[in-house]
Amino acid sequence: MVKAKHTILVVDNSRAVTGALNAIRHATGPLRPDLAFEYVLPTGSTGRAVLEADGYVVHELPFVEISRRKADLLRYVPMLLLNGWRLHRLARQRGAGLLHLNDFYNLTGYVARFLSLGQLRVLVHVRFLPQTLPQYFARVWKWLAEHGAHQVLCVSEAVRSYFTPTNGRVHTVYDPLPARGEMQPPHVPNLTNGAPTQLLYLSNYIRGKGQNFALEAFRLAYALNPNLRLRFVGGDMGMAKNQQFRQELEATAQAAGLSEVVDFEGFAADTEQAMKAHDIVLNFSEAESFSLTCLDALYYGVPLIATDCGGPAELFENGKSGLLVPNRDVPAMTAAMLQLAGDATLRQQFSMASRVFVREKFAPAHTYQKLASCYRQALRPD
Repeated sequence: MVKAKHTILVVDNSRAVTGALNAIRHATGPLRPDLAFEYVLPTGSTGRAVLEADGYVVHELPFVEISRRKADLLRYVPMLLLNGWRLHRLARQRGAGLLHLNDFYNLTGYVARFLSLGQLRVLVHVRFLPQTLPQYFARVWKWLAEHGAHQVLCVSEAVRSYFTPTNGRVHTVYDPLPARGEMQPPHVPNLTNGAPTQLLYLSNYIRGKGQNFALEAFRLAYALNPNLRLRFVGGDMGMAKNQQFRQELEATAQAAGLSEVVDFEGFAADTEQAMKAHDIVLNFSEAESFSLTCLDALYYGVPLIATDCGGPAELFENGKSGLLVPNRDVPAMTAAMLQLAGDATLRQQFSMASRVFVREKFAPAHTYQKLASCYRQALRPD
């Protein structure tokens, strides 16, 4: 007799395709022979199509997040209770015994667990730096995670340091390497003298993701090296504030006379292709718990410059497989751009070293296999 698989509902707040959503779908993919996964997304999320293309069953709930808008604040508690009840009912209908909250701040799982009289198990993933949040919220979420969840998963040691060491329930589980592997030939650093050096900034247009620092640093670097080129690639998630941020960046580039050497493009579905078409990847985010973009660049062997803003510092060895610059330090960013663009040998060294480093550090035993172990612990009868 074939033993029935445990069903796990993965609850994710992503309204579009985000790094968090890609990370969890890449982690659950290798575990599907032994576990059944279904996803719960916000109503209308564009992430649904990506998950369904992978063969996942997807459900939708009208999640409301805390924001400064009065309408959202007024709706938050009633919708939290209603969605918690809906999630509890959905888990019962689908025969799910475990809820995996892929967002630290999505509290519907705790309401669903309460309504199940404690029968539902909850596992919470912390995918950003709680240290950077308003602490009157973060401390509440921390308490709920430590007392209401069976397992707390942190995507980096930088995140884990926020939590109180407990009875073996708080773990660091790194996000996995790209699930499909490399589909194209390995990246070959451009060694041609005098050829333009192509810089890529791959990130959704969100304030705090660092595009403004990259643009200012590029302006300074370009004045000293006119062979530099910069391309921004990312989506706006359909949000007006993100669209406004992109418009501000484009206006700044135009005012600085950089329109011919700085491009702005939309969301790229093929990360590998986008990265391998460039010489250097930049990530100057102000706060990152991990950074899937940085991991991808290192995996594909595209030289990386990143800020020391949390998780990225754990992804490579500074000076050996990439360059780490101080957070929000535009002169340091400028110097790193000029250094790496002007040293083809160093780019070649980084390309080879980064590929080796991440394949060892982010092997399955530290990523999705460790996630499977946490699932087994959470599903184990008391």
